[in-house]
Amino acid sequence: MADLPDFDALRGRHLGLIGVISMGDMGSGVARLLMAHNYAVLTNVSDRSEDTKSRALSAGAVLLPSDELLVNHSDLILSIVPPAEAYSTAERVVKAWDRKETELVYADLNAVSPSTLLSISSLFTGVKFIDGSILGGPPSFVDGSWTKPIIPTSGPFSLSDIFPGLGEVLGEKQISPELGQASGLKMVFASLSKGYAAVALQSVTTAHQLGVLPELLESVNELQGEAAGKKLEQAVTGLAPKAGRWVREMEEIGKTHRENGNWEEWEGIFEAAAKVYELVAKGTVLGGERIGKRERGTTVEGVAEAVGRGWGGGRRRRNERGRCDMGEWT
Repeated sequence: MADLPDFDALRGRHLGLIGVISMGDMGSGVARLLMAHNYAVLTNVSDRSEDTKSRALSAGAVLLPSDELLVNHSDLILSIVPPAEAYSTAERVVKAWDRKETELVYADLNAVSPSTLLSISSLFTGVKFIDGSILGGPPSFVDGSWTKPIIPTSGPFSLSDIFPGLGEVLGEKQISPELGQASGLKMVFASLSKGYAAVALQSVTTAHQLGVLPELLESVNELQGEAAGKKLEQAVTGLAPKAGRWVREMEEIGKTHRENGNWEEWEGIFEAAAKVYELVAKGTVLGGERIGKRERGTTVEGVAEAVGRGWGGGRRRRNERGRCDMGEWT
């Protein structure tokens, strides 16, 4: 085992030790932002991919070999994982926590529904638990200043309660003393952005199959303005490396609208969007794309072509109701 860091020395040189799970695009961006403001970042990537390990090293995080070391030496744990891993990550943290020796502060910043967030919070007793979410892209340092997302939080505790000034560093906005509110805001916000991306993908793919994609793009720019055309382009070309994660997020969004918006009888919009993203992730070459290592689907035309080829290049048979059956082709 590699030599462990001197945690007391780390704490003496920094404002605090913050554990970040995990080092994806967002997690590594948050890590860089924290370290730029004199917080030490701890993480455990021993069971993660080589890409994740590389991001953690590049970000300058302190790599630890176990969850026990991470959880029990961090002043605060930030959970930033794909929605499908949010609950299991919380279980890992609870299992690793030494209740007798360590005070645990846990901030769940994941894209989950209010009810999922409450089920996660129920795993923690005697813990300062923060409901949070992230609106916007990863923090980045450009032209001498930081561009960062908004981090709404809710519940009885805030990030600034843990470390004065931390909320300002991360872009925190405490919106409510009630758990679930920050997660709910994330769900309705993502309904607009990622829901739109699913609709845009279907639109350009169908236009491509019809042979009218250039005319569609021209019409959007001419009638709705260049900003609308740019939004469509960014939505369609940016989704490939994220599609797999967005499947569960769409399901969590649909759950939020049913449970919190009283849309029980209108189930289907975001569940259908989840299937769109699942098709991209599992049924096309775009599923292998990675942020920072893009090879395919970098243009609207490229995305539409890749999705069409994923379908086999033919037209789907229609069932007796006139609806398309996935996987049946002429």
